[in-house]
Amino acid sequence: MSFAITGLYAGILGVFAVLLANHVLYVRLRTAAQPRWRPDAVLRVQANFVENVPLALILLLLLELNGTVVEVLHGFGISLVVLRLLHAWGLSTNEGSNYPRLIGAQGTFLLLSIMGVALIYGYLMNSGLV
Repeated sequence: MSFAITGLYAGILGVFAVLLANHVLYVRLRTAAQPRWRPDAVLRVQANFVENVPLALILLLLLELNGTVVEVLHGFGISLVVLRLLHAWGLSTNEGSNYPRLIGAQGTFLLLSIMGVALIYGYLMNSGLV
């Protein structure tokens, strides 16, 4: 059994995780040259990524295992990558609230919710409860 779609997005997001970790190191090493808000912001970007992306990948894998249409899986995967990029860019380059940060964070929550509901619905359909 192949999990190629989830594997693709896990690979992309894995590389992104390494880039975020290196960005935290870079900013920490150059704290004196950074605005006061930036070290905490880049750390929050990485922490938020680590908090949300593993769950999203688990949900994506379960959807793939359940036979979800390939286009839908790619839509979820692409959305996750774009939303995490928006969040990282918005939070690490701008102090305070901004639209990329908001769209990235809230979009990720919405995506997690949609994938979760799709799995619940799939279970209910397969068990004959709906």
